[in-house]
Amino acid sequence: MALKKHKLELAFDEDFCLLGVVADQADYRLNLLINRALGFKLLKQEDLSLYHRKLDQDQEFSLYEYFDDESLLTYRVIGNRAENGYFLDELKNLDYLVHIQGEIMEEGIGVFIGKTAAIPDVRMCVPVDLAKIRNKDRLLLW
Repeated sequence: MALKKHKLELAFDEDFCLLGVVADQADYRLNLLINRALGFKLLKQEDLSLYHRKLDQDQEFSLYEYFDDESLLTYRVIGNRAENGYFLDELKNLDYLVHIQGEIMEEGIGVFIGKTAAIPDVRMCVPVDLAKIRNKDRLLLW
């Protein structure tokens, strides 16, 4: 009798959006500039440590976080580069990822993108298509 194989597929109901930022600044400097431009209080958190299966080692990524009491959104700025690889391998051209979680309004994201892109040291701030990301589990840590 042949064994039947069942494939478990998980459906992700995203309550977040992801933006990519290209900037020549160090993480602390970029977050200071975002705080000034948007009136945020992004604070440094403990570095995010994740295990990478292919590399068979841990990776450390910088993490800044701010919860907006008014909009009930949580903003996280994650460094996309570690000494031994990337947070999301398919987005190697991005320096930072902005993970916005909560009940997201499209116009609010547009304002965030516009004000962040207007920072002189930021070369680009763009939305990331979540359908093209293979390692979505890395984004479901919160």
